[in-house]
Amino acid sequence: MGKMARNTAVRIILATPPSVVEDAPTDEQERVQVVLNHILPISQRRIGLLNEAIVIPSLQRYELERINVPTLAISCADDLFGTYDAARYTADQIAGARFVGFPTGGHLWVGHQERVTDEIAAFLKPNEVP
Repeated sequence: MGKMARNTAVRIILATPPSVVEDAPTDEQERVQVVLNHILPISQRRIGLLNEAIVIPSLQRYELERINVPTLAISCADDLFGTYDAARYTADQIAGARFVGFPTGGHLWVGHQERVTDEIAAFLKPNEVP
């Protein structure tokens, strides 16, 4: 895949600014490539993507304030799918939820994988009972 096609795939399919990937450490660039390799060819996901395009705009607001389980929401402000504001809103509506946001990283939180992994591990760690 040429650089131009790869950048287009990163931007459109992975919802991540290509410059974020280009500026990332080698291990993060490799992680992004692995994700892209698992998604391609996109033609095999055509029906599911079309279904999402139909369903998502008609979704009604979920009563987030009724959720009473531990919740962790993570997003990057430059996620091209626009999940940042929704993740922050979700965390604000769920009692005790935690929001972790980064200014850059796209949909794959490029450059923050270790921190995200640590956040998830801490979230999943069972509370110790004295």
